Amino acid sequence: MNLSLQEILTQALGFLILVWVMKRLFWKPILTSLDKRRSTIEEAFRQIENSKKEIDSLRRDYESHLAKIEEEAHAKIQAAIDEGRRISREIQAKSREEAKEALLRSRENLALEIEKARIELRREIADLTLLATEKLLREKMTEDKQREKILEMIEELEGRK
Repeated sequence: MNLSLQEILTQALGFLILVWVMKRLFWKPILTSLDKRRSTIEEAFRQIENSKKEIDSLRRDYESHLAKIEEEAHAKIQAAIDEGRRISREIQAKSREEAKEALLRSRENLALEIEKARIELRREIADLTLLATEKLLREKMTEDKQREKILEMIEELEGRK
């Protein structure tokens, strides 16, 4: 191998000059660019974390609102049930009262009808007694004939009913 010391030194010196020029001209801009990129990525991660926290906060708010809405809905349903029961009790009480009134009216009407029937029965008995007396007075009869006549009248009366 034909390597001379001068060639090695020249190449080493050229390499060092190249590294120094690269460091001076290119290395700082590359490092600056990488630092900017790193800070951009870190900012993006911070924004993602903040977004996650905000989403968690919104989710908790949503769940609490949903729970409140469910509680309100349950309360409204319970209130409607209670109102329905109250109305049902009112209707039942009103129906009972109307039934009592109808029963009283029916009893009164029945009592009036019974009284009318008694009056009519008395009138018919009086009329029948008058007819029987009138017939008996018109005819002078023996006791046997009177009994026969009364029995006939009773049969006639039974036939009328």
